[in-house]
Amino acid sequence: MIIVVAHTFRKFEGKEIVRIISARKAAKHEAAQYFERICKK
Repeated sequence: MIIVVAHTFRKFEGKEIVRIISARKAAKHEAAQYFERICKK
């Protein structure tokens, strides 16, 4: 399963903070695009 995640990074008091804005299962065409890209490497 491939998950699409929208996130932000910021530093706070010397620490890196990751804020997840949204996450969802990738649509079939998004998963296909992902696999096409990683197979080319």
